[in-house]
Amino acid sequence: MRAVVVAVLAFAFAPSLAAAEAPAPPIVWKNQVRRPAPGVVPALVSNKLYLNDCRPNGCTLNPGSDDSRTNHSSIVQSQVRLDAWAHGDVMWAELVQCVKDTFLPFEIEVVTTDPGTANHSEVMIGGLAAQLSPDLVAGGVAPFIGCGATEDNVISFVFAGGSTDLEFMCGAVAQEACHVWGLDHELNKLDPMTYLDLGTLKRFQNASAQCGETLDAPRECYCSGNTQNSFQYMTAMFGGANLPPPQLVVSTPTEGQWVQPGFPIRAVLMSPLGATSATLSVDGVETASLSPGPFGFNAPATLAGGDHTVSVTGTDGGGRAVTETVNVHVTATCGPSSGCNDGFHCLGGFCLPGKQFDGGLGADCTSNDTCITASCGTANGEQLCTAQCDSGNSCPAGFTCLGANLEGGVCWPVGDDGGCAAGGGGGAPGLVLAGLGLLALVGRRRR
Repeated sequence: MRAVVVAVLAFAFAPSLAAAEAPAPPIVWKNQVRRPAPGVVPALVSNKLYLNDCRPNGCTLNPGSDDSRTNHSSIVQSQVRLDAWAHGDVMWAELVQCVKDTFLPFEIEVVTTDPGTANHSEVMIGGLAAQLSPDLVAGGVAPFIGCGATEDNVISFVFAGGSTDLEFMCGAVAQEACHVWGLDHELNKLDPMTYLDLGTLKRFQNASAQCGETLDAPRECYCSGNTQNSFQYMTAMFGGANLPPPQLVVSTPTEGQWVQPGFPIRAVLMSPLGATSATLSVDGVETASLSPGPFGFNAPATLAGGDHTVSVTGTDGGGRAVTETVNVHVTATCGPSSGCNDGFHCLGGFCLPGKQFDGGLGADCTSNDTCITASCGTANGEQLCTAQCDSGNSCPAGFTCLGANLEGGVCWPVGDDGGCAAGGGGGAPGLVLAGLGLLALVGRRRR
């Protein structure tokens, strides 16, 4: 005789529904699992998942062997009726889309039209748990955990009559469908198969997780040993979807840009499966990693002057990696005993490129990001890349320390008039230094 388990998604309905109620305890009805018979190769089940809203008049269920084609369920003990979805067309469409997005990485076809006699899996969404069984307290229920995804035409349930939380119901639909296909409860709070942080958006995680219902009581997984990886399991059972590859863009720095050691690096990974991690490499050597995004790094502050290659490798939720590379020029160091090449200015211990280079000292700028010094100053209607004066209010040849009589003077081209109203608002003359985070009021320089 093959054992039967009823895996129940048991928890308080969404926080927005009744925040004061404690979650119902996790329940596994009959505490058994359906496993393939020894020596039998499991047949492939249908990849069609039917979401049934039971509209307009509810769904009638009869007891018996599970069969979604005839509305028979092993859970019910007599003929019962599950109320129809009661939250309207707009929310139904949102729920269906959320479920589709959840199963996006896999070859799962989510439909809302009854497949009839064709093989499929089904989730009925509506009504209350007590309509199936008077003693059932749960947000959803599946008739068993089916190791290896061996059975078609099984009905699971999500009880939407007690909740209006879209993300709660979306995760519940995914969880109950996947119980029938062989996935257990797990302790990764980001995954649909968890009881943790219910009511938050869940997506299948490409990571091994302990099984169980609560963090203080991990247990062996019913089908897969000590851990399960829901993403890899679903990919093995149904195949990966034919999705566009991920794309990665390094927005800062740009190709050929002059930068100082420790320069910022920003990257964006775009994928229908989301962004999970990224690594930074400089000249082929990994220097940093982040998980999850957003992806912002800093190059090593000890990076020597010269040409360097910066590579960012991003990985999406499907484990697919993509790399983007930019080449940069890092400023050399300088000092009293070591000067700079022509066209460069020694300031702050570095050979800064001059105004003939984009972002160089004294070059036109529109924002801090466009300057190698990360400081775009405004004076007399001009916006120029600038930097703080060295000790003793000193600046390179061709520059003067504007605002030297105040704290935080900056080097400004000698041939430019530094007096104007800050921010174009009139009043006292001034200099705006957004990159340095200060407003230094100065008078007009004498000629």
